[in-house]
Amino acid sequence: MQERPLIDLQTLRIFMAVADQVSFVGASRKLGLSATTVTRTIRNLETTLGLSLFNRTTRSVHLTTEGAEFLVRCRAAIADLDGAVAVARGAGTEPQGVLSITAPVIFGRLHVLPVVTDLLKAWPQLTIRLFLTDRVVHLVEEGIDLAIRIAPPQDSALKMQKIGEVRKVFVASPAYLAQHGEPQSLENLAAHSLIDIDEYATGHSEWRLGGKNEPSVRISPRLYVNSIDAALAAARDGLGITRALSYQTHDSIEKKQLCRVLADIPTSALPVFMLFPARERQSVNVRMFLTAMKERFMTGTF
Repeated sequence: MQERPLIDLQTLRIFMAVADQVSFVGASRKLGLSATTVTRTIRNLETTLGLSLFNRTTRSVHLTTEGAEFLVRCRAAIADLDGAVAVARGAGTEPQGVLSITAPVIFGRLHVLPVVTDLLKAWPQLTIRLFLTDRVVHLVEEGIDLAIRIAPPQDSALKMQKIGEVRKVFVASPAYLAQHGEPQSLENLAAHSLIDIDEYATGHSEWRLGGKNEPSVRISPRLYVNSIDAALAAARDGLGITRALSYQTHDSIEKKQLCRVLADIPTSALPVFMLFPARERQSVNVRMFLTAMKERFMTGTF
């Protein structure tokens, strides 16, 4: 049986660059190669593998399903190899190369970005890719080194470290409370104008103080939105009371645009975790970021 030719590291790095840049020309500029070289390399790689890695049109280049799966494995293999080379060269104790992180949008902006900027100032050889999104990102499949998650994660294949807690809070503008008064109990919320985050706007909402066993109240909100930013903006405009997590309301409360409602009623804490793939040896970049985040949030609740 005829053996397939070996694939060299330069070819894999070119493939990863095309995937990252979503462009042959962009990859060629990033790598300092001609577009012809990049295009020919990818064509030869596809021939060697016996499959198409990219869907090409005159305007765009996108990974095929097989290409996306191949990219995940390439990232993991190259990251492990680069780490081994760094250790062999004695550079394994200093952060360098690329670290990919994902976090919820508001939490990331308020609490992750400051850590990221401090690390970039301290380590000039380090590059960080920060993805702020409220969807659940699959770390291995999407080439992410580390994720910040709120509430216990479901993926048992990931390692996790708790860095703090957040709590559910109810807020409204000072103007709304001056006009309508402040509810004195969870049940009183039903008599107020409420703003709910509900992607499907079913009209059958329920607010509770914490987990499944905590007290709850059925509500009929006047406004349904599908993002926390929109809910808080409507609350600041005086439309009514909304529910959010403590870190999401911090800025508006500090600026006196919003006030806590039912602040004396205890709510369940939701843990904040850092998650990362369960590899045998974590890179110096991951270890450094974990340490920096834990140091920042030793105080506990956000």
